[in-house]
Order: sequence, then C-alpha cells, then structure tokens
Amino acid sequence: MTYILRTGAGTFTIEPDEADWDIVKLCIGGLKLASFETAEDAAGAVTKRETGWQDWDRANEGACPACLADWEEC
Repeated sequence: MTYILRTGAGTFTIEPDEADWDIVKLCIGGLKLASFETAEDAAGAVTKRETGWQDWDRANEGACPACLADWEEC
C-alpha cells in the first residue's frame, strides 16, 4: 500500500521499501528521507515535523496531518 500527502513543501509518499519489504520508506518528490517499521510511524514523523526535509520541518504554516488517516491511499 502506498500513501500520498500533498503539501506546500512537496508531495510526501509512504511506500514499501524495496530493500526490505518488512519496512516502509518516507519520500518527498521521490527522494527517500527515512525508513520506518510502519506507515503510522512514517506519518508520525511528518506530523511531528521530524522528516529531515527542512522545508517541511521548519515550516510553521500549512496544514499538518494528524495521522495516517489524513493521507490518500493508493
């Protein structure tokens, strides 16, 4: 399952990590930011603005998703 979140900083995706199918990767614009055990953990990093993508992490404005349920499923 892949999840998508469109923001002013770019489009985040959470998708299976092809290097290890037991984890997921968080990407923005196709650039891998980090790997997580679950999609919920990856979405939590976006919610807490702890993604490693400075345009998002340092921003104070713009909607911030509360949880994975706020992401689009693909």
